[in-house]
Amino acid sequence: MNLKKLKWLKFLVAFLVAIAGVMVCNQELDNDSWYVLAEGREIVENGLYYEDQLSMHEGLEVTVQNYGFAVIYYLLYSAFGGVGIYLAMLCLNGLLIFLIYKICMLLSGKNENLSLFLAVATDLLLAYGFVVTRAQMVDYVAIMGVIYLLELYARKGKEKLLWWLPVVSLLMINLHASTWLMLVVIMVVYIIDGIKQPRFHYKGYKVKPLLLALLGVILAGFLNPYGIKMMTFILTSYGSTDASKYIKELNSFSFGDVFDILLYFVITLTMILYIFGKKRNIRLRYLILTFGFLALGLNTVKGMSELILVLLFPMAEVYKDVRIKKKLTFGIKMAILGWTGMLSMAITTTCAIFAIPNLTREGPNEIMITAMNVLDENLGGVDKKTLKVYADYNEGGFVEYRGYRAYIDPRMEVFLESNNQKEDIFLEYYDLQNGKMNKQEFLDKYDFDYLIVRGYDALYGVVEEGYEIIYEQDDGMSSEVRIYKKLKNNENGVKI
Repeated sequence: MNLKKLKWLKFLVAFLVAIAGVMVCNQELDNDSWYVLAEGREIVENGLYYEDQLSMHEGLEVTVQNYGFAVIYYLLYSAFGGVGIYLAMLCLNGLLIFLIYKICMLLSGKNENLSLFLAVATDLLLAYGFVVTRAQMVDYVAIMGVIYLLELYARKGKEKLLWWLPVVSLLMINLHASTWLMLVVIMVVYIIDGIKQPRFHYKGYKVKPLLLALLGVILAGFLNPYGIKMMTFILTSYGSTDASKYIKELNSFSFGDVFDILLYFVITLTMILYIFGKKRNIRLRYLILTFGFLALGLNTVKGMSELILVLLFPMAEVYKDVRIKKKLTFGIKMAILGWTGMLSMAITTTCAIFAIPNLTREGPNEIMITAMNVLDENLGGVDKKTLKVYADYNEGGFVEYRGYRAYIDPRMEVFLESNNQKEDIFLEYYDLQNGKMNKQEFLDKYDFDYLIVRGYDALYGVVEEGYEIIYEQDDGMSSEVRIYKKLKNNENGVKI
């Protein structure tokens, strides 16, 4: 029996290894899921909106840059719950692996083993913190889909393939517009590499079809309900440097844990492999993509995922002539594949079992579910949407999912004056949490009906005058939470 007849086995094992890595690192819905679900529900029930409908603030201009994704997300969750969302993430991840594999096969002259290795290695690097139940999975698929189409054109000159690029642009601008400009940037890189430069031994390819396709991509970008605001959304959505540090994914990448060290090692190793690889196989476009995304990745944790996407696949061309020597016997190869496959299957099954409780609960954690249930019980028939509720940046999305209007939520861009054209609410929140704003003045300004305060919040243990505690859980650990209710004045002006 020849291993070639069981080629499907190595593909199955490679896929299982990648999926096992993802499931080890992620077994629950991302915290941002709750505000996305609230957005999707609002659009399905009441249509698109141009002033924020989720928070308690009035008159905030809003560009729902992920409106298409939010609607699909909500419909999927309504039909299948958290399990459906999680499986959709795994499906998108599988498509991503396939696209990276196809790119590597194209670059390596159909070197299957090298292509599989690079595709799985890329996905395993992404698995830690980047393969999540968020719209960025759509971004990854779109980015690698565009690179695959551009590589096919650069190598085979099939101009008809380029007209799929405006289609990708149209989908991305209406699903998750915040990363749409990445498509334009990537196309510009390929246009630069297409210019023939005999002095530098750049062979190039026809640039005119790429320029026309780029025009199509830009025109397709205008086909959205918010116009140019969607296309330039990323340029107005980062806020001040100091306040952005409050958001972990906007911090600079550093040696925070073992994975950070591993990623730096992989980046360094890749640079070394570039240096010692065959220079004729190193394309200008790969260098621009690698070092461009490296600069972005070192600047923000969020940008590191784009670097990972483009970091390894160029090795398929640089080392396409390297073949794994057939030193192992068929039996040993089968044993390695078999044991690896069974181990991966065992890991994915175990992770799936542990993930079920996380995916079937209707909330980010039990402490917040209980707190919101208590709040529901204390309404006394009052309409949730008429109340002003203080919740912090992390919990505001779930409060909004439960039907309330929160002070703030994880949509940082909505609470920046550059976007909402009214007030820098996010900077106000940042100052509150860092002791730069008087807490009583903050409470007087908004006159909240309820406050949901976690143990790490600057208001925890501070709110007393004018409020009463209706729920408290404090175990001295990370699950502290208090719900404060505003006291009302009776006819004699006494707080009741």
